[in-house]
Amino acid sequence: MAGKRAAPGAVKAKAKAASPAAAAPAQPSMAQSATSAAVGGLCNVLLGQPFDTVKVRLQTQTKDQRVFTGALDCFVKTVRNEGFLALYKGTSGAFVSIMTENIVLLTANTGIKAAMQALHKDESPLSLGELALCGGLAGIFSATAITPAEVVKCRLQVSRSVSYGCDSQLKYTGPLDCVVKTVKTEGVGGLFRGLGSVLARDLPFNFVFLGSYEAVIQAMQQFRGLNTTKDELNSLEILTAGGLAGTIGWAVIFPIDVVKSRLQTTTKQETMLSVARSIFAAEGLMAFYRGCSAALLRAFPANAGLFFGYEMAQRWLFRRDAIVYDVN
Repeated sequence: MAGKRAAPGAVKAKAKAASPAAAAPAQPSMAQSATSAAVGGLCNVLLGQPFDTVKVRLQTQTKDQRVFTGALDCFVKTVRNEGFLALYKGTSGAFVSIMTENIVLLTANTGIKAAMQALHKDESPLSLGELALCGGLAGIFSATAITPAEVVKCRLQVSRSVSYGCDSQLKYTGPLDCVVKTVKTEGVGGLFRGLGSVLARDLPFNFVFLGSYEAVIQAMQQFRGLNTTKDELNSLEILTAGGLAGTIGWAVIFPIDVVKSRLQTTTKQETMLSVARSIFAAEGLMAFYRGCSAALLRAFPANAGLFFGYEMAQRWLFRRDAIVYDVN
């Protein structure tokens, strides 16, 4: 038994012959989704973590313990007092969180889209509204999966190695130390602190985020021509679509993220509503937008990297699996 690799033209010709024009695009396998999501998550963390650290530090400082005046001040003081690598505090937690989130989110999203497609009596593609709804529902699964890693990430980010002239109640040497101390003082439930706020953030976020991504991708395809597929879009177009989707999503849900960060970095038994009321009563409406500039600055490069890594890995895996062998 012997085989030979077909020429690239033959691969393309066979693929086109086997796929009618109206057929739905091929869906990735679970292994392909997981691998691509991990690559996208790595790109997301490397590009976005410094901005995320600044965002969380701004979100969690209270009115009577104001340390930073804004995103730039936080960035400068953090680097000056703790070194550049302090901006990557919580990176291990962030990577675990984002990788887990992407794997669960994209796998669940694929399954929900397939189920929704099955409800169509004809083979018409899902509308933008349906695609966005699938993303929102998938957020239920991803939010539950990432909450422990989110708690660890946020607590490490606000744990300061030097004094800034105010009391720092949380101090951990690393992710494992944070997990051990959290479970010891608060029980296993402490790792799921703020789950409600994560759900309240991620359901609307993924509805807007994935819906916006699909909308921008479709607009780019229409601009290029009716027969253009997503795989034919270039790197700049994928980066732009991912960046815009991330920026739009974060702009919509940021106040909920402030509540989540406060809830996950406190050891007190509080609810999402009680935290929101306390913030509003003590600091006013603008406190819900503290750190927003850092979040939006992070959103574009981080999510551009996320979708670029995901789409490029996906294309590579599909090309690898599309190699045709003639068996004698």
